[in-house]
Amino acid sequence: MGKSRRLIELMMAVNRKRKFTVKELAEEFGVSTRTMLRDLQELSGMGVPLYSQVGAGGGYQVLTERSLPPISFTENEAFSIFFASHALRHFSSLPFEASAKSALRKFYRYLSDDVKSQIDEMRHRIDFFTHTRPERAGYLEILLQASIRRMPVTIHYRTRKYETSERTIQPIGIYAHEGYWFCPAYCYLRKAFRLYRVDRIGAAVLADAEALLPPVDVSEVDLTNWGLHFYSKLKSVDVKVKLTAKGIELFRDKSWIFPWGEVHHSNNGTGVLEMGIFPSEIIFFAEYFFSFGAEAVVLQPEELREAVRRKLVHALEEYNVLNS
Repeated sequence: MGKSRRLIELMMAVNRKRKFTVKELAEEFGVSTRTMLRDLQELSGMGVPLYSQVGAGGGYQVLTERSLPPISFTENEAFSIFFASHALRHFSSLPFEASAKSALRKFYRYLSDDVKSQIDEMRHRIDFFTHTRPERAGYLEILLQASIRRMPVTIHYRTRKYETSERTIQPIGIYAHEGYWFCPAYCYLRKAFRLYRVDRIGAAVLADAEALLPPVDVSEVDLTNWGLHFYSKLKSVDVKVKLTAKGIELFRDKSWIFPWGEVHHSNNGTGVLEMGIFPSEIIFFAEYFFSFGAEAVVLQPEELREAVRRKLVHALEEYNVLNS
């Protein structure tokens, strides 16, 4: 095996092993310990963060920030990487934001001038517009890592009424919609699944390992099905809403909030939406269906119907004031 190829495979091996001895690697690659020591020194010079520990049980290990082996890209693959990054530029917050910018700078530096020119031109020829929110969403990385590793996180959360409370959650994941980041999670305080807006999280740390938290199995819960678990634990209120054909289109555009709602279609193109909500969500869904205007009429429950009616009356009064 040539030296260049051996160094590439060695880089992959040390990233995989994390902790190892020179003798183990020398035997695996069929070289002397002296040769392996020289190879490890070269890897360290290339930026692989190696740490050596002497004594019994010692050896080498790779620090947390591991370096990946070199990868060759085609021109179109390079375009796709910059395109993916460019598509996210309207978000005020992104997970791994600083690392992504650093990676793109390194990547861009080694491209040929003609490829750089095409990438620069592409930035002015294609875009994905989304709401640019002034609110910063911190702690995206810790929430994402906690969801991957299934670790609880203690947060300080600000409610709509600007009240802040401390609670421990088990994040399911994070997703973005209309410029905001959201985190569905199991809440240990409420003993149920809840949806949190990340820009309202004022602090987030991994929960104390010694805290006595009840075991929660979220292995089967992810971003595609968390809503089913959200409504399965507590008693919900049945909702029926009559939708025009335009209302059905509006619901499809906005149904990210509750993808488990079902529309029963009529032959004339209208339909009836059936779903379940918590009593505490009446105000939220009153605002939601109010935004449909005349394209949606709440049939039940009466509390939701009345809440929408009050908003309509208030809006009409405001217009009457302007005309008087």
